[in-house]
Amino acid sequence: MKNQKAQRGFVKDSNQHRDLVKEFYDQDIDHKALEKALTQRKNTAKGFTNFSLEPYTGEFSDAQKKHLLNSTMVGYCHRHHKDLDGLSLEESIDLIFREDIFKEPTNIYYWEMNAQQYKERYLSDDVEPNEPFIDRPYTDELPPGSQEEFGSERARALQWAKYQGIYEQKTSIHWKLFVFLHNLVPTLENCPLGHKGDYNYLRLIFDSCFISYNDFIYDMTFDGSMLNYLNLILSQKDTPDENYAREVQELFTVGKRPFSKFTEKDVREAARLLVGCSIDGGIIVNEEGHENIPRFEHWNHDTGDKYFSSFYGNKIIRGREGEEGIEEVREFVDMLCDTDEHSIYMARRLYQFFVYPALTDEIEQKIILPLARVYKDNNYKITAPLKVLLKSEHFFENDIQNSLIKSPLEYMMGMLKEIDQINNGILFTWDNNQQEAYYSLFTPEYFGEKEKDLSYLKYKFIGALNWYYGKELGLGIHFPPSVSGWPAYYQEPVYDLFWLNSSTLPRRIQAMNDVLRWGLWLDIIYDHGGGVQKRLNLVQYLKSFEDPKNINSFIEELIFRFLGGDPSANTRQKINQALLNDINEDHWEEEVSKIIDLTTPEKSSYQSVEWRLGNAFEVIGLTGEFHLF
Repeated sequence: MKNQKAQRGFVKDSNQHRDLVKEFYDQDIDHKALEKALTQRKNTAKGFTNFSLEPYTGEFSDAQKKHLLNSTMVGYCHRHHKDLDGLSLEESIDLIFREDIFKEPTNIYYWEMNAQQYKERYLSDDVEPNEPFIDRPYTDELPPGSQEEFGSERARALQWAKYQGIYEQKTSIHWKLFVFLHNLVPTLENCPLGHKGDYNYLRLIFDSCFISYNDFIYDMTFDGSMLNYLNLILSQKDTPDENYAREVQELFTVGKRPFSKFTEKDVREAARLLVGCSIDGGIIVNEEGHENIPRFEHWNHDTGDKYFSSFYGNKIIRGREGEEGIEEVREFVDMLCDTDEHSIYMARRLYQFFVYPALTDEIEQKIILPLARVYKDNNYKITAPLKVLLKSEHFFENDIQNSLIKSPLEYMMGMLKEIDQINNGILFTWDNNQQEAYYSLFTPEYFGEKEKDLSYLKYKFIGALNWYYGKELGLGIHFPPSVSGWPAYYQEPVYDLFWLNSSTLPRRIQAMNDVLRWGLWLDIIYDHGGGVQKRLNLVQYLKSFEDPKNINSFIEELIFRFLGGDPSANTRQKINQALLNDINEDHWEEEVSKIIDLTTPEKSSYQSVEWRLGNAFEVIGLTGEFHLF
C-alpha cells in the first residue's frame, strides 16, 4: 500500500506573476528605437575582439576588480571590493570560489506570535526566540488549510534565511551560483510539504553549486518541491505524466538548440522510466528532521525496457523489478549528461548568465565549445568552466564591462549591502505632535524594545523584499514566472532589457529612495502618527570612505561605488551641486568632521549632510549608469 501521508496536500499553487515580457512589448514606446536597442545587443557582442580563454595578464586594478565582483556577487558593494585589496587576479579567483554558508531559519516572529499563542494556534510547542525550527516534527491533528507546516510566520522566517544568505554573502560566488541554478531549475514556493519542503529545495540548490551537475539533477528528480511542481508525484504507470520528462531534457540538461534533436518518443520513454519517483512525505513532515527521503514506488513502475533515439545513441535502458527500478533513473540522468549537447548547453547558459546574453558564431566556436570541454572533463562541475572564463582575457574585454542591466535582486541587494542598512542602519521617526525628528543614534530611549530588536526588524523587512522589491520589480526568489525561469536570462533578443519598462522603472527609482534616502518602511506606527523607518547610519557610512572630508574625493568614490561606467560631466556637476548647494568645500569638511570626529555627532550637521547626500542619491538614481553593471 502507498503511504497516504506522503501524498498529503499535493495540489498545485496558483500564483500571479508580473509578466515582464508582455509589459515590455505593451509599452507606448518608439519601436524603431527599440529595434535599434535590440540590434545593439548583438552588435556589442560582434564588437568583441578578444576571444582568448588564456589567463588575463593585464592591469588588475579597481575597475577590473569591480567588473569581476559585479559578475560574481548578488549585488556589488564596497566591502566586497575591500576584500580584494592587495590580491592578484589568481588570488581573487581563489577567494571568490570558496564556499559560503546557508543558515537555517530561526524564530524571528516571536513578537508577532509568542509561545503561548503558537501553542494555541498550532497545538504544538514552539522553539525559543532565534532558535532553528526546521527539524521540528509537525502535528497531523489540524484540519487542511490550518496545518502548522504552512504557517505564515515560519514561512516568512524561511524567506528571510535565503535573503540573509545573500545580504551577508561573503566575497564568494556561492550565492550567485545559487541564483543561477534556481533560475535554471526553478520551482515555486509553497511546497505541499510545507516549510520543510521549501527549505529542502533551497538547500539542495545551494548545496549543489560545487558538486557534479549530474548528481544535482538526480537529486532534484526526487525533491518534494520539484515532484509537485512538474507533476511527477502524480504520474502513474498506466498514464505517465510527461511534464518533468520533457523539461528535464529541454530546460535542465540538453536544451533546445537546433542540434538538440531529442524526440517526442524520447519524452514518452523518459516519462515511462520516471514513474515511481517519490518521497516519504509523512516522515519528512511529521517526524524529527527535515532531510528529503527519496522513495521509489516499485508497484507503480513500468518495468519494460525504454528505447531512446539516435540523439542518445539509440540507448536502451533495461527495465528493473522492485527497488532496483531506481537504478533506471540514475542511468537516465547519466545518459542526458553524457551528450555533447548537454555540455554545450550548460556552457552557453553560464556565459549568458555571468558574462553577456547575446551570442555570436565566434563566441560559440572560440568560447562556448572550449568551456563545454572543460565542463565535461571536470565531471560536470559548473565551477570548472567558470573559473576559466572569469579569469580569461575575453572576460576582461572592455566592451563587456558595464553592459548589462542589473536584475531586481542585484539592484536591491547592492544598495542594501552597500550601506549595510539591515544590520547597521538606524531607526528614524517623525513625531507629528512635537514636530520633531527622532533618531535612535541620538535618542535610543525614544524607541521601544520591539523596534530595536534586529530579529523583529528582519521579520518586518520580508514582505517588502518579497513583494514590493521582489515580484513587483520582476524577480522574487522562489517565485519564478514559469519553469523556464526569468525571460531576462534566456529570451532573445531582449534579454536583460526586460527588467526595465514603464512600470518597473518608476518602482526601481522609488526603491532607491526608500533604501538610500528615506529609509525602509517597517510598518510600525506610533500613537503620534509617525511611522518607523530604518535609514543608513551616516556616521559609519562616511567613515567607510577613503577621505570623506574632501568633497572631490568623496564624489569620485561615491560615483565609483554606485555607477556602472563613467557619468557625464553634467551628472558630476549635479552631484556636486546636490552635496554642496549653498555651502563651500570648507564648510563640507567642517560638517563631516562634526559627524565622524566627535564621540556624539552633532545632530544639526548630521541632518544637513544626510539631506545633501539624499539629494545626491536622487541624482545618481536617475542616471542610466545606476542600473548597469
